[in-house]
Amino acid sequence: MKNKRLLFVTTRLFWPTDSGRKLSLYYYCKGIHEKYNCDIYIYSFLEAGQTEKDIEEKPEFIKEVRLAQTIGKVEKIQNLVAKTLLSRKWPIQCSLYYSEQNAERIKKYCNEIQPDYIFTDMIRTSMYYDSFQHSHAVKVLDMDDLLSARYERQLHARYKSNISGQYAGRLPGIINKLIGNQVVRNAVLAMERELTAKAEIHYSKLYDQVIFVSAVETAYLNKKLPGKAITIPVGINAVPEGELAGIPEKNLLSYVGNLKVAANVDTLHWIISDILPKIHHDVKFMVIGKCPDDIREKYKGNNHVIFTGRVDNLVEYIRKSQIFLSPILYGTGIKTKILEAMSMGVPVVTNDVGAEGIEAKDGQEFWVRNDSAAIAGQVDYLLGHYDAALSVAEAGKKLVEGKYEWNRIWESFQEVLT
Repeated sequence: MKNKRLLFVTTRLFWPTDSGRKLSLYYYCKGIHEKYNCDIYIYSFLEAGQTEKDIEEKPEFIKEVRLAQTIGKVEKIQNLVAKTLLSRKWPIQCSLYYSEQNAERIKKYCNEIQPDYIFTDMIRTSMYYDSFQHSHAVKVLDMDDLLSARYERQLHARYKSNISGQYAGRLPGIINKLIGNQVVRNAVLAMERELTAKAEIHYSKLYDQVIFVSAVETAYLNKKLPGKAITIPVGINAVPEGELAGIPEKNLLSYVGNLKVAANVDTLHWIISDILPKIHHDVKFMVIGKCPDDIREKYKGNNHVIFTGRVDNLVEYIRKSQIFLSPILYGTGIKTKILEAMSMGVPVVTNDVGAEGIEAKDGQEFWVRNDSAAIAGQVDYLLGHYDAALSVAEAGKKLVEGKYEWNRIWESFQEVLT
């Protein structure tokens, strides 16, 4: 039987899998290819640091990759003025990812390969719907999470870093400077929240199906548009017991995050400045993930903080720690890093935002505390009662393996790939 074809318009090449979103895209495509006999075609933008040569490293389950045309500064500014500021049609992120040339290229690609399914990656590529609206393919908006809800939380967060984050390379320099100002920052973030919320509803109506990783957000959209959204969570690969050997270092805490992302930077600042000083044990705090020089410089005088940078073996590093400390200051969706730490049998302390969407219970599979003093107190208690901590962590490991292993997650695509 001839394989069906799926075209996925993505915001980045998703290999290597060094972020939660890349991990989702990688395993979504892998599962769709292996379990549903689909040939996977990728039309992808490049994120900062990626080049055309990276296509050579594409996973074997990807049939073909075509790169999006680079969008010039003039067209970005035209989009921002016409589509965002004047017409209030698109959020900033859509304006930054759109060009007429890419719209035409996607249209031609669809005509060439005649896909059975077309997926778009997050709200920022959803506006390319016009390029394939006449296709007979099933059209799926892989929203991931509700960015408008994330921006709402970010707007009211205590710590507020520059909001350009990973968009810095896509924004004209003068705009990057402007949004460094807190007043401008808040105004821009409020506008982006409003326009993103509008776009989420508008484009969800157009697509045949919308995917979220969290059932919380699926329920929200289905109240507004009944039956439109389904939940396909992020998953994990169960870690073989032989890779979980070793004794953790006494009083070592760990955290994982790409520190080019505003939410991770602000969370890190919260933990270091407000939570760690309240912990009575003499702890070390290991920060794992991409880290710009200015972040290292900011905390270089803090002897309790260790920056590893990006590591090849996440298991090795997380397993060194006695506790995975990962409250999330703001964000939405399921946090892959928390599922991964749980799958490694490491005690996890998070908060309501970090726990959102995960089918685990406080005190049974992980711990959920919200204010700084309560989080610090829980860490102290677990370090002093480590056998009890490991017992709960083992229950968390079993839960994650039972509910979030990728083979189980892939079953959910039956609702889409009909």
